[in-house]
Amino acid sequence: MEAETGSSRETGKSASKGTRIALVVFIGSTLVLGTILFLVSQGFLSLQAKQEYCLKPECIEAAAAILSKVNPSVDPCHNFFRFACDGWINSNPIPEDMPSYGVYPWLRHNVDLKLKEAIEKADAKPLLHILRHSPFRWPVLESNIGPEGVWSERKFSLLQTLATFRGQYSNSVFIRLYVSPDDKASNEHILKLDQATLSLAVREDYLDNSTEAKSYREALYKFMVDTAVLLGANSSRAEHDMKSVLRLEIKIAEFDWLGYIKKVIDTRLYPDLKDIGPSENVVVRVPQYFKDLFRILGSERKKTIANYLVWRMVYSRIPNLSRRFQYRWLEFSRVIQGTTTLLPQWDKCVNFIESALPYVVGKMFVDVHFQEDKKEMMEEMIEGVRWAFIDMLEKENEWMDAGTKKKAKEKARAVLSKVGYPEFIMNDTYVNEDLKAIKFSESDYFGNVLQTRKYLAQSDFFWLRKAVPKTEWFTNPTTVNAFYSASTNQIPRSSAGSGRQPGRSPRPGWAQCCTTPAHPGPAVYASTADRDFQQESSRSLSSGEQNIRGRKYDKNGNLDPWWSLDSEEKFKEKTKCMVNQYSNYYWKKAGLNVKGKRTLGENIADNGGLREAFRAYRKWINDKRQGVEEPLLPGITFTNNQLFFLSYAHVRCNSYRPEAAREQVQIGAHSPPEFRVNGAISNFEEFQKAFNCPSNSTMNRGTDSCRLW
Repeated sequence: MEAETGSSRETGKSASKGTRIALVVFIGSTLVLGTILFLVSQGFLSLQAKQEYCLKPECIEAAAAILSKVNPSVDPCHNFFRFACDGWINSNPIPEDMPSYGVYPWLRHNVDLKLKEAIEKADAKPLLHILRHSPFRWPVLESNIGPEGVWSERKFSLLQTLATFRGQYSNSVFIRLYVSPDDKASNEHILKLDQATLSLAVREDYLDNSTEAKSYREALYKFMVDTAVLLGANSSRAEHDMKSVLRLEIKIAEFDWLGYIKKVIDTRLYPDLKDIGPSENVVVRVPQYFKDLFRILGSERKKTIANYLVWRMVYSRIPNLSRRFQYRWLEFSRVIQGTTTLLPQWDKCVNFIESALPYVVGKMFVDVHFQEDKKEMMEEMIEGVRWAFIDMLEKENEWMDAGTKKKAKEKARAVLSKVGYPEFIMNDTYVNEDLKAIKFSESDYFGNVLQTRKYLAQSDFFWLRKAVPKTEWFTNPTTVNAFYSASTNQIPRSSAGSGRQPGRSPRPGWAQCCTTPAHPGPAVYASTADRDFQQESSRSLSSGEQNIRGRKYDKNGNLDPWWSLDSEEKFKEKTKCMVNQYSNYYWKKAGLNVKGKRTLGENIADNGGLREAFRAYRKWINDKRQGVEEPLLPGITFTNNQLFFLSYAHVRCNSYRPEAAREQVQIGAHSPPEFRVNGAISNFEEFQKAFNCPSNSTMNRGTDSCRLW
């Protein structure tokens, strides 16, 4: 018994000791685990595999460029645009010859520099020679131009003068005549008439009594007078005649198309149309404008009309005159644009040659600068975004009915993407055929200008009564942009528009250090959210161009509304959120609020394009990299998702002079850059996750977020 008792005691002691050891191990493990969890939660420790970094020279360059753009003192959750762009804007002041400056103007300038490498003192006499002959005799000059230049009311023909301006010099005054695809039968070309522009860009500047509008009118008047005097007019005669010309242009501007519509519609019968605004679609092209125009012209003195017509021709040719005319234009530009110096002569020459001979210059650019691997990469990316749009439509769109969704997907699949350059420009025989009618002279610059203007004036008539070649595209390869063509349901992206941007990776991916040329990374996918397939498909597929224009055109490019009434009404209801959001943004530089209705189409495109681009990028990571993140850039702490949003903002880094800012708000289709960026990302939950933006932060609109696609 004693032996058994002793044995039992030993067993009990042993069990107790084992329990204590187990308890100590448990407590220790818990403490270690708790410590690890605490360190992970505070960001001091990561449980993930060690992140790979790219250390190739192009990666280091890209990282340095990103650091130079950002302003780390700004909270990204408070103002992401300033966080992403302040560094670039502060380091890149607006050039004195430009009203605004940003990444796209930077790209444009660099394309021009490349063209300059590839392309490498007449005063006003040639213009005065023209002004001595009908129909260009300018009444304001008749006292000093000699007997051959005297204007005759009896011989003056408004029709002949307008036709010569348009047919010989590509100047549209009063009426704009052009050829383009028929909206209802997009396989055919048709003649179209529209309202022409005025001397000032903003119609309201002719009508408002604000200090700025009055100063613009006064500056225009003095500019007209001084130009006439520089060409030989008597000063007092010029002041008298140009005052009449300005009054005529004000009369033309006074016709209020929107006011006319509002007066026609009885809002007592249709109260829901009280808010009709400038963004409302109107199918008929301003017939009332022409009625009103003819009424004004019928009651106006012929001499005033002649003075105005020739003024518009002279105005368009001032860039081709001597420096004294250009410096007088600069004084005018200081008032309306804020610029303080002229463009360099080489820049003007390059721009002129590029506009006059787009395909010849385009071939020169492509031969030297286009990279074929970019074309493959962009095409792959476009297919990814096409998938993203359809995937969002199928899985997340709740307001569009099944029938309309089916047609939307058909249209998305039918969109043609054109990347790089039109193939025909590489055919010298084809391109040279167009130039046979032009005979340039080394000694006659102004004559060369007039020849090219005539060539441009007649070029679009080539297509009249010809079928629309829907699989072709005619975008100049040096165009720094992308756009959507509703009549052909295609999106051209030029070779220059696919070029490298400042601070962007020199290759697809962040620096193409560890991926192949076919692998686009966050920078490239983010860049496409601005004006590439996503934004442009958001304009067509998301019906985002100028307030639901895209729904009017079917997959074949014909004007044929294809949405159900129910989907249309639900869409319109959802747009109110975005109109209100952007209308509440105040741009201090312009002293004005953003026009939420005017910019609605582009705002929808920005928001939809951002979502589609991010979705396509994450799919690329999952499919092409089996879910493994790309190597990070050295020396910076940003994740790839954060780099995506930074790159999206970087293409919008833009600064404006007050005059240019005001014009952007008044007539621009886009919201100002700061609000294009902040407006879209503040509606997007993936941005808030990437930057850990709390629910009460400015860049996290939470339940107030607006979304259509």
